[in-house]
Amino acid sequence: MKKALLAALITVLLLLALLRLAPAFLDWQNKSVQVTHYTVSSAEIPPAFDGYRILLLADIQGFAVDSPRMEELLSEQNGDLMVLAGDLVDNGIAQSEDVIFRFLQQWGGKLPIYAVSGNHDLWTEGFSELKEHWEQGGAVRFLENQQTVLEKDGQQIMLYGISDPDVWDWDQAAERVKQAEESLALQPDCFGILLFHRANMLDLLQNDVFDLILSGHMHGGQIRLPFVGGLRSPHGDWFPEYSGGKYQRNGQTMIVSRGLGNAVSVPRLFNRPELVVITLQTEK
Repeated sequence: MKKALLAALITVLLLLALLRLAPAFLDWQNKSVQVTHYTVSSAEIPPAFDGYRILLLADIQGFAVDSPRMEELLSEQNGDLMVLAGDLVDNGIAQSEDVIFRFLQQWGGKLPIYAVSGNHDLWTEGFSELKEHWEQGGAVRFLENQQTVLEKDGQQIMLYGISDPDVWDWDQAAERVKQAEESLALQPDCFGILLFHRANMLDLLQNDVFDLILSGHMHGGQIRLPFVGGLRSPHGDWFPEYSGGKYQRNGQTMIVSRGLGNAVSVPRLFNRPELVVITLQTEK
C-alpha cells in the first residue's frame, strides 16, 4: 500500500511539473529555430557551384526573422543565395508586413534573394503593392512564373519560380499550376531549381528539367509524430506525404521546409520553426 501511495504521489508531482513546464516548452517549440542541413549531389551541377549554399525560408507569417538572434543564425550559415518559398506575410497576423520589410532591409545587400508568392500572400490586402515596393528597393526579386540565370565563375544554373495558384479548389489550382509550368522558358541543359509554395501539389509537376524543387506550405504537419511525420496539412489531410524533409522522385530531389511562422491557433509540437540550408555538390 505504501509503495502504491508513493508511486501515485510521484506521478502527481511529475504531472504537476509537466503542466508547470508546458508553457515554457511550447514557447520554445514555437520560437526556437532549428537549422536543417541537406546536401544535393548531381553531375549536372557545374564545378563552380560545388559547395554553393542556399538558405531556404518558408511560411514566415510574422515570425521574428528580423531579430538579432535570427540575423546571427543566418550569418553563421555562410549562404550564397536566399530563397523565400511563399507566405511571407499574413493578413491575420499583426506586424507581419513590417517584419518582412525590416528583414529585407537587413539582407537585401548581403545576398541575392528570390521569392515566390504563397496563398496567404495573395490573400493579404495590397500584396501587389507590397511586392512592388520590396522589388523597387532591390532587396528581393519575385519569380512569378519566371526564371533567372544564376552565374558563378562563368558557369550557370537555372532558378525557376511558379506563383501560388490563388484558388483552394484542387482542379482549378492544378490547371493554373500546369499553365504556369508550361509558360516557363525551360533550359534543359542547365541544372534547374524550382521554387514553388504548395508542397501538397508537388506530384503535379511533371517536367524533369527541375532537378531540385524547394517548397513549403505544409507547416510540418503542425504536430509531428516520431517515426511518422506530420499529422495534418493546411488542407485538412491527415498524415500528408510531403509534410517536411527531403524526398526523391524520378531522379528529382524535393525539399519541403517545415516553415517558420504559425498561421493557426494550434501550436507547433515537436515541430520547431525551421531554417533549411542546402549545399550543392558536384557529383564526379
